[in-house]
Amino acid sequence: MPVPSRPLPRVGAPARIKHFGGGSEAGTVVAVAEEGRRLRVRGEDGLEQEFELSPKTARFTAVGEPHGPRLELIG
Repeated sequence: MPVPSRPLPRVGAPARIKHFGGGSEAGTVVAVAEEGRRLRVRGEDGLEQEFELSPKTARFTAVGEPHGPRLELIG
């Protein structure tokens, strides 16, 4: 059986929110929707953001912010 090449999104999973310009912060996945293609993540500051999987780049990007934060799941 094939093993995923990267962590699958799940509630409670640790993540890193990478901000445009180089900064980053720790986050936690609080909701998973659309079969793992849309996530809600709570950052260190307690604020929640939504991310969606880009079909073009296969990376999670902030919903409605094409040059905004990116999300990296930590496995």
